Amino acid sequence: MSSVLPLPLPTEGPADRLTEAAARAERDKERVVLIRDGKPVAAVVPIEDLEALEAEDEYWSRAADETIGEWEAAGRPAGIPIEGIARHLGIDLAADPDAAP
Repeated sequence: MSSVLPLPLPTEGPADRLTEAAARAERDKERVVLIRDGKPVAAVVPIEDLEALEAEDEYWSRAADETIGEWEAAGRPAGIPIEGIARHLGIDLAADPDAAP
C-alpha cells in the first residue's frame, strides 16, 4: 500500500533534504534511505521500483489465493502447510536462498 504526500517547495532545512531525495529518485533512479538517530526509517525510491514491487506483491498474492482455492476445492481442510504451497508454486524450500542461481 502506498500513500501520496505532496512535496514542499525547496526551503531551508528538512524539506530541502526530502526534496533532494525525491529529485535523486526521479532524476538518477536512485534509492535514497532516510535516517533518523543513525537508523534507517524510510526510503524514497523511483516510482518504477514501487510499481515493480507492487506488481510482484499482487502476483504472489494472486498465486497464493489461487492455490488456496484449489486446495479447498479439492476438499482438503482449511489451512495449507507452507510446504504444500511451495511445492505447488515450484519453490524449493530446502534451497539455499543465498546461493547463486
